[in-house]
This record gives sequence, C-alpha cells and structure tokens, in this order.
Amino acid sequence: MTIKLFILGLPGSGKSAVARFLCAKIAGWHWTAARFNDYKILDGMFHQDTAGRFKPAESRGFDVLDLKVFDEALQALEQEANIYVDSLKPEEKNLVFIEFSRNDYEHAFQQFNKSFLKDAYFLYLDTELARCKERIRHRVADPQFEEDHPVSEYIFKAYYYVDDGLSIVDIWAKEYGVDNWRVLTIDNNRSLDLVIKSIEPFIYSILNPLSIVNK
Repeated sequence: MTIKLFILGLPGSGKSAVARFLCAKIAGWHWTAARFNDYKILDGMFHQDTAGRFKPAESRGFDVLDLKVFDEALQALEQEANIYVDSLKPEEKNLVFIEFSRNDYEHAFQQFNKSFLKDAYFLYLDTELARCKERIRHRVADPQFEEDHPVSEYIFKAYYYVDDGLSIVDIWAKEYGVDNWRVLTIDNNRSLDLVIKSIEPFIYSILNPLSIVNK
C-alpha cells in the first residue's frame, strides 16, 4: 500500500521539520517513508541554466526569473515520485511525502496528472510570512540538514508575498471532488511539539482507513 501526502506552505513554514518528525513517527507504526521535494530539481535547473531563467542569490542560493520553471519542476517532481512508487512491492506500507511551496496552488496542481493526485492527502502549514523569514535566517546561519537552503528576499517580494493555501479545501472540492477530510490546514506559528500533536490524528487516519469510515 502506497499513500501520497502533499505537505505545502510557504518557504520556512516548517514543511521539512514536520516531514522529518513524521518519518520517525510512522516507523513506530511499521510504515516506511520517502520524501520528495522540488528544491533539488530547481537547483539542478539553475546550475544548467544558459537562458537566463535564474540568477545567483546570496548564500549560494538562486532566484527564479522565469516563473515557468516552477511548473516544469512540479512535472519533474511527479516523474521522480512515480519512478519510486513503481519500484515498490504492492504489500509494502509506504507513505510518500511530496513537499513544495507555491503562491498559487490551484495552478500548481494543474501541473500534475489527475491519476497522480487520486486518493492523495494534503497538509497545509499556515505560517506568518515574518516567521517564515526568521526560520530561514536561522537555518542558513546554522544549517543542520540538507534542506536548510536559503530563500532570498527577492523571491518573497516577487512571488511568495501571498498564496492561496487557505483555500485548498475549496479548490479540491471544486476542481477534483475531494472530501474535505483529506485536507488538513494547521497553524504552524506555534512550537513543533504542539503542531505535531494537531497533525498526528490526521496521519493516523490516513494510515488506518477504517478509522475514517464513519466520517
């Protein structure tokens, strides 16, 4: 059994921290996990760029100038995840985390095949912009994990100044007919411990479908 969980939110909203914690948590429930995000894809595109679609940014980062690359990265992300899922045995219990940030999720999900989105679940981390920027400054100053990469002020002003994440439930109901219990929005301006306590029942219901039969 393979289940896909999209973890969404602004850069610095805590997607990676939540995913790392959940990977460890579900191991105790005899599930394995795999994580996919589009940063490595975008970074690879940046280093191969000869068309001026990117520009170097501070702390060895990069900025996106041609916003079409965000769509291309999501299409490549689906391909990577599909290759992994296809390699699994049917009896394996695996939760696949797919993490990315966008300012327009309604548009972003149009980059995926509907078959890829079928039966998926969605977790949106609602986090204040100032807190996101503060977390990014801290992780760049003292990186602990591979995903502790910089995000420039430029891209926040040009792209991430707003997003439609709080409308994901409505987007999915309107565009895909997805039941609202497949989508969870969490206030992630709090401590990680409090946030995880709010998320755990949702994750448990995903991995134990009988618990949601009567919803």
